[in-house]
Amino acid sequence: MKIAYFTYDEEKLFEIKVKKLESIDDEYVIKDVPQIADEKKEFLSTLGEEIFILLPYNDGEDFYLKYFNHLEYFLDGDNNFRVGTLISHTIGGKDEENNFLKLFQEVYRTGEKKTGILKYMTDDGKLLKYHDFRYFMMGNELVAIHEDKTEVKMYRDNTLSDENLGVAILQDGKFAELNEKYAKYVHKTRDQMLGSPYSLKGMSPQTRQRVKKEIELLSRQKKVSYKVPLASYNDDGSIRFFLNAEGSYITYDNRPAVLIRLKDLTQQEIAKNRIEISQDSKTQLKDTFESLAKNSKTCLSYGIYPDKLFMSDNFYNIIEDESRSYSFNLETINEFMVGEDLELYTSMIDSLSPTNPEVEFTTSIMTLKLNIRYIRHHIKRFYDSEGNAEGYISSHQDITDDATYANSLKKQIFEKNEIIKDKDIQIKEAHHNIKNSLNILLSLIRMEEHSHIPLEEIMDDTKSHLKSVSVMHEKIYQSENLVDIELKGYIDSIVESLFDIYSSKIQYISKVDDIKLNAKQAKSLGLIVNELINNTVKHAFPDGTPGKVEIRIGRLDKKIEVEYHDSGVGLPDGVNFDNPSSLGLTVIKNLTKQIDGEIRYTYDNGVCIKIVFNENESF
Repeated sequence: MKIAYFTYDEEKLFEIKVKKLESIDDEYVIKDVPQIADEKKEFLSTLGEEIFILLPYNDGEDFYLKYFNHLEYFLDGDNNFRVGTLISHTIGGKDEENNFLKLFQEVYRTGEKKTGILKYMTDDGKLLKYHDFRYFMMGNELVAIHEDKTEVKMYRDNTLSDENLGVAILQDGKFAELNEKYAKYVHKTRDQMLGSPYSLKGMSPQTRQRVKKEIELLSRQKKVSYKVPLASYNDDGSIRFFLNAEGSYITYDNRPAVLIRLKDLTQQEIAKNRIEISQDSKTQLKDTFESLAKNSKTCLSYGIYPDKLFMSDNFYNIIEDESRSYSFNLETINEFMVGEDLELYTSMIDSLSPTNPEVEFTTSIMTLKLNIRYIRHHIKRFYDSEGNAEGYISSHQDITDDATYANSLKKQIFEKNEIIKDKDIQIKEAHHNIKNSLNILLSLIRMEEHSHIPLEEIMDDTKSHLKSVSVMHEKIYQSENLVDIELKGYIDSIVESLFDIYSSKIQYISKVDDIKLNAKQAKSLGLIVNELINNTVKHAFPDGTPGKVEIRIGRLDKKIEVEYHDSGVGLPDGVNFDNPSSLGLTVIKNLTKQIDGEIRYTYDNGVCIKIVFNENESF
């Protein structure tokens, strides 16, 4: 997950990547934290905002949690983030540049309030939460307030930006938000209406009364939505707009509100008035339709609800019913479809509405003789002024032998062939990786032979190398594209397999991020880890003393950073990675060079080795 900070003008301040909170060791928790008064706790717990109260530690270099009014958020699973926890050991503390810990330090040093926008996002940039933040000092306490504005942003970015609708949000009888199109429908500007009481200027008295009642019911949550046709009038009394008004109950900025949508139906109403059909013309239409159906190769149908339905004889040819005995009703067409075709047909019929009265799409059917035919459907439904369905007209054309459909099949075949080609390339690359892996293993065995290493030790090392390569190729074939490897599962499997081979009791601490790495670099990295584990098992803990190994791997600006640390006796004096004397360190140096990496080592209660290399793109 990512946490990004912005100014109110959406200028980015900084962004940090965080993992799920891990269990906090007791050494990172301050004991005897000053208690907060019970009445203050009770008051803060009723607030909707997230409120953190922190105390400075080590003269403001760090901070620890004194109180959080929604502490139960952190009590799921194995997390034990709690009162007294040092901020530097929760999230963000390891970032060397901008981070929220530095923001706290600046507030503490200057005493100035810091405000802006706080976004929680997935690694691929999808917004999870959108908060306003306010950080300020209150005596010797630092107060952090996060106010959830996710819902507000959602309406501003999506609903209010819809160019096809006039949209407004009413709260406490006033306009909390609206777009320019809504203001246009009521002869005003957006600035004039924001914050002003709701009015129905330009509407008839009957419409005003009805809409006023609907909004009142929504505000009291006696109803969840309404739909009303409206007409907006000019000052001279002429009709300006025909509108379809929809209202619904929502929460906006964590408070009840009413969302109003206005859709312009002016052109539809004008067209409807021009082609209004009398009962006589409906009879004439029926006669014309029946005559057309008899002379057409397409199956035609129409209906005048509720009981006048008609299907042309071509229907029986399409379904291969020679006896013409199959009974026709509204559900007849979809009785010949199964699976995805039936779902498509149903969804397209369900999508018909006064604002979307016509659809066209293709499905397959199975005839009575169990043959597959492909049908192009064109369906139009008619509605009255209240939005009720009155009837429909449809055509169902058999396009099984049609060149258009054949071309469609050719396109699908071409696309499938392209997918097969991509897979062939990926499989060849996977085989190439296997060949390279075996060559590396042979080289390692020859190096050990020339170094006069005992045969038993060569066998143990070969088993560990084989296990690393085996794990890598297993992860490759489990991946989606046969090229990339999920690094965390790969590294963890290698370490656990090696400890199992050596029957080691060493504790393993994995801090490997969820990273996908190309197979070539992952293979070298796996062998490096293999060699490091071999050295640790053989030399770090003499006489079977207990210990632990911690591996951290993360991505920073297209660089992969690897930190390997064991709590053993450390490397012997005089070790030099630039000119190593041991076979193991020579292998590590050469493998690091293969991935154009840099290697550094320090002594910090054991061996601490850091390798950094540029991440290459997959083939």
